[in-house]
Amino acid sequence: MGGSGAAPLAFGGLLLGMLVVSASEGLGVEAPPEHFLFQKKGECHFSNGKQRVHFLQRDFFDRQELFYFDSDREKFMAVAELAESQVKIWNQDKDALRGMMSNVDACRLNYEIFDPFSQARRVQPQVKITPTDNDESSPHNTLLICTVNRFFPAGIEIKWFRNGKEEPKVWTTDLIRNGDWTFHIEVMLETKPERGDVYTCQVEHASFEGPVTVQWEPQSDSARSKMWTGIVGIVLGLVFGATGLALYLKNKKGLIS
Repeated sequence: MGGSGAAPLAFGGLLLGMLVVSASEGLGVEAPPEHFLFQKKGECHFSNGKQRVHFLQRDFFDRQELFYFDSDREKFMAVAELAESQVKIWNQDKDALRGMMSNVDACRLNYEIFDPFSQARRVQPQVKITPTDNDESSPHNTLLICTVNRFFPAGIEIKWFRNGKEEPKVWTTDLIRNGDWTFHIEVMLETKPERGDVYTCQVEHASFEGPVTVQWEPQSDSARSKMWTGIVGIVLGLVFGATGLALYLKNKKGLIS
C-alpha cells in the first residue's frame, strides 16, 4: 500500500543499468531481453491495528527478487548477489533511507482509508440447502449441499448436524472470490436420510450475533407422490377450466347473435 518516491525508482533504473553493463563486461550475466518485466511490490503489514506497522518494498526482475527495503531493519537487503554492492551504497545514503522510512506513515494513512472497506465491513451470508441424488453410490444416498454466498469478511465456520449431532465427514470447496469483495463456499454432506431426520447447516460469521441455521427434512416417497399428484391435478384443472370457459363464451355469443 505504501507509495514509492523518486529515489527508489532511480535505484531500479540504476540496477537495470548494472545488468546491461555486467553483460557487456562478460561477467556471465545475460543482457535483458527485448521484452522483460521489472516489478516493485510495496507491502504494509499491520499488527494490532496501527500499533505496529512493517513496510517492505520488494524489487523483482523477471520474477527473480533482487533486493528489498525493510522498515524494521531501516535498510535495504540484497537477495541476488548482483545487488549486494549497490545495496551497500544505498544503505549509506541517509536521505534515501529517510525517504523509504516515510512509507511507514503512508501505510498508516492507507489503513485509515481502507479500514471501513476491510476490517469494519460486514456482509451477512446467504445460506441455503440443496439436496442432490448421488448416482455414483446407493440410490438411497443423498448429497446435501449447504451453499453460503456473498459474505465478508472471509472468516467463516460451517457445520452439518443430523438430529442435533454434528456430522464430521463433510467436503468443503475452496473459498471463492466473487469479485465484489464478497466470498462463496459450499460444504457437502453425503448421507442416507430416513423419515423423521432433521438436517441442519449451521453458519457462524462475524456479521451474525450468533450461529444461524437452515434446516432440511427428507420427504417420504408417498409424500413426494402426493405432491406430484396434486401438481398434475392443478394443471389438469386449469386446462379443463379454460376449455369450459371458452365453450361457454362461444355459446353465449351464439345466443346473443
